[in-house]
Parts: sequence; C-alpha cells; structure tokens
Amino acid sequence: MEPAAGWPGEEHPHTGVVTGGRKDSPGYTDEQKTEDARLRELLRELSIEVSTHPHWATLEGEARVKARMALKHHPGAAPTPPETGQ
Repeated sequence: MEPAAGWPGEEHPHTGVVTGGRKDSPGYTDEQKTEDARLRELLRELSIEVSTHPHWATLEGEARVKARMALKHHPGAAPTPPETGQ
C-alpha cells in the first residue's frame, strides 16, 4: 500500500463537533510489501490448486456447484484475524 494523504473532518454547523476525516497513511514498509506480495502469491497458488483439483471432475452439473458452494461456506473457509494480544 502506497502512502496516501488524509483529509479533514467536517464541522457540524450547530454543535461545532468535527466528524469524519482521516490522518495521513504512511503506507507499507518494505517488509510489509514483501509479506503482502508473498501472501498474494500463496493465495493465487492455493486457489489454482483447489479449483483444478481432480475431485471436481468426479462431480457433474448441480452436484459440482453444490459441492463448491459447500466448500466456500465451510466454517474453516473464512480466515480468522490473528489475536493481537491487545
């Protein structure tokens, strides 16, 4: 992720409360860029491995669609965020 400029919030005309807005983003460090590239490549490799697995050739039509949807919605299919210890 490249550095990005932030933007100011907006002041409410009656209360003066400022809402919204974001601070400048420093972007990724070189280490974070390397890790991001590694993980994206791993995702591509694993996606190809799963989608071209010989198992799918054993199913036809609606059975194949149902099996892929079951895999997609399997509880272990969704990544869980790592614990940060905070």
